[in-house]
Amino acid sequence: MGKRATHICVGAALAYALVGTTPPVLAAPAKTLNDACWETSFFEPFDRLRLSDHSSSEGWTTQYIWPRDVIINEELQYYVDPTNHPVNPFSIDAGVLTISAVPTPRDLLDTTESQPFISGVLTSRNWFEQYTGRFEVRAQVPKGQGLWSAFWMLPTHERWPEGVSVLPELDVMEHLGHEPRTFHTTLHTNQTGPLTSHPYDHNGLSDLTRGFHLYTAVWTESTVSWYLDGVLKATHPTPADFNTPKHFLLNLAVGGSWPGSPDNRTRFPAEYKIDFVRAMTPSGEC
Repeated sequence: MGKRATHICVGAALAYALVGTTPPVLAAPAKTLNDACWETSFFEPFDRLRLSDHSSSEGWTTQYIWPRDVIINEELQYYVDPTNHPVNPFSIDAGVLTISAVPTPRDLLDTTESQPFISGVLTSRNWFEQYTGRFEVRAQVPKGQGLWSAFWMLPTHERWPEGVSVLPELDVMEHLGHEPRTFHTTLHTNQTGPLTSHPYDHNGLSDLTRGFHLYTAVWTESTVSWYLDGVLKATHPTPADFNTPKHFLLNLAVGGSWPGSPDNRTRFPAEYKIDFVRAMTPSGEC
C-alpha cells in the first residue's frame, strides 16, 4: 500500500510496449473464476475477531512490520491497538468485521503521535502466509474524500530487513473514497534495485461503496491476475522477487499523499466492512 506516482489502466502487453521491451509469452488466465478449480487453505469468516496476544502465532496483529509510531505516505491516522488504547476500531456484527476511522479524541492525542484520526490495521503476519494461489476479500469500501481502504500482501519478516528499500508487495485492492466507481491494483517490486510499481486502475464500474464485492488476486509463478466479482480485470507478469510466501493486510487509512485529506463532506465514523478473507490453492480438478 505504498504511495503511487503513476496510474495506468492497460493490459500487460501494452505496459511492456510503453517501456520498449518485448512482453513474455504468458499463459492466459481464466476470464472468470471457477470455484471447482480451487480448494480453501485459509478462511476467516469474522464470526469473532482473533487478535494475537504475542504468546502464540494464532490471530491477527494490529500493526505493520515497522513500529506503530512510524507514519507512512503522509497519512493522518494512527492505528490503535484495543488492548493498549481505550478505543477499539474493530467491531463484528453478524459475521461482518468493520474497521472504523474517527477523529482522535483529545485525551488520546498524546499517545497517538498527535495524529488527527485513529483507525485500524489487521495483518496475518506470523499466523498465515502462502506462496502463490488465490487470495481474496469480500468487502464494502467506504465513500468519502480522504478515505483509503486496502487489502494487500507482503512477505513476512520479524523486522524490516536492513538495506532493503521496499518489500515485494501485491495490492489485491485499494480504494479511494472519492472515486466510488474505481479500484486500484498494483505490484511493487525491487527486482532491478529501485522501486518499480505496476499499477492498474479499474474505472467505470458500478458504485463500489453501495454493497459488498469480491476482490481477488491469482498469483502464479508466471502471472498475477486480478478479478472483481470473479471476472478478470488485469494480468501482469510475476516479478522475479515474488519468490517467498506473503501474508495479508487489511486497513483503512485516512489522508495521505495519494488520496489527499478529508473535507467537510467526509462522514465519520468511516467504515470499511469485511465479510471474509480467503486463500486458496489449485484443486487439481481443472
